[in-house]
Amino acid sequence: VKKEKWFPGDTANMAIGQGLVLVTPLQMACFTASVARGEVFTQPTLLHVPGRPRQQTEAIGLKPDERAALLEGMIMCTTIGTGKKFSNVPAYRIPGVVLAAKTGTAQKDAVINGKLGKINYACLICFAPAERPEIAMAIAIEGDTLGENFGGGDHALPVASAVLKKYFEKK
Repeated sequence: VKKEKWFPGDTANMAIGQGLVLVTPLQMACFTASVARGEVFTQPTLLHVPGRPRQQTEAIGLKPDERAALLEGMIMCTTIGTGKKFSNVPAYRIPGVVLAAKTGTAQKDAVINGKLGKINYACLICFAPAERPEIAMAIAIEGDTLGENFGGGDHALPVASAVLKKYFEKK
């Protein structure tokens, strides 16, 4: 696509979502729902329609032990990783619900007050309950200060926690 030579570092960047990876929050929410369901594609739905048939697409192709490792890593994000505030901060805890999540920070070039630099986006994807997913989401919040330390575990997590709390309160 770029008509340039591909380097091993390009592959590494793609594998961790850096560099040329461009996705919208809606695409990330669909990706997260697909991982939660173990399927390759999720059609986004914005309205709850009682009785709507459950989506079902081709299996994602992970072996049971591979899926278990992925799930374990996403759960560990919420207990000892960058999303540990879900477990360690009482205000963000969802009682009785095991969460699976991944936090991140995306960047883009920006000009603010005439200065060029990088602006950060705090990102978080999650689904819950981890063992029998019912809800999946992606949160992306744009920072407003060049070079600011603005990450998913600190800034997107509280938003995800508030949405999850409301969802599980209604159940």
